[in-house]
Amino acid sequence: MTDISPISNIPGTANNIASVGSSNLGKDDFLNLLVTQLRYQDPLEPMKDSDFVAQLAQFSSLEQLSNISTLLGYSSELDYILSQTIANTMATTIIGKEVVAAGNTIYHQYDTDSRICFELEADAKNVEVKIYNETGSLIRTLTEQDLEEGMNHIVWDGKDNSGSRVAGGEYTFEITAKDSSDESVGVQTRIVGIVESVRYLNGKGYLVVNGQRIEMSDIIEINLPDGSDNGSQNSEEEDPFWS
Repeated sequence: MTDISPISNIPGTANNIASVGSSNLGKDDFLNLLVTQLRYQDPLEPMKDSDFVAQLAQFSSLEQLSNISTLLGYSSELDYILSQTIANTMATTIIGKEVVAAGNTIYHQYDTDSRICFELEADAKNVEVKIYNETGSLIRTLTEQDLEEGMNHIVWDGKDNSGSRVAGGEYTFEITAKDSSDESVGVQTRIVGIVESVRYLNGKGYLVVNGQRIEMSDIIEINLPDGSDNGSQNSEEEDPFWS
């Protein structure tokens, strides 16, 4: 009996398999492998019907999962666009109202005083405010004593540590506070002011407060400004924060 040597290399098979070239097989790659397998199967031992049906079922499942993934991607994009549209529309309704936002920047106007706002988690004996310019250099250190828990502010006269007035522009600040036992007190920097306008950049709406842009996600609180008719008598004299 003549021995039949096994086929060691089937023309075109290696090229077809190598053409996949990816660790993540998609439905097209799966179908290509299935067709190649059928084309070069051993005629003496053809693929069983059950195996063929099983592979077709796998291909069908893979195609459905791929379609679901594509639809979910489209849905996520639509949800993002819708949420941005709603946020941009709602931003216009806040114009003229007072907002409290998270942030440690101030837009200082030359030859004017600026208000640095922060919130203390407990009463503080000593509070220190450090102000930095756009290059990160420390230009002024302010101190205040005996401040109560809650919202507070310190007025900066726009001068540096040498007594010279600084140029207008954006500045950052950091605050540390300690109680009567010289223990650290938690403090959160805040931006407080009236919403002057809404500015749109790359399809995203920003609130303009005290000359600087604030993201909607940074807003903590929205209030009617002092003096507004909201059913109660509000004035600067009644609000210790602005006194």
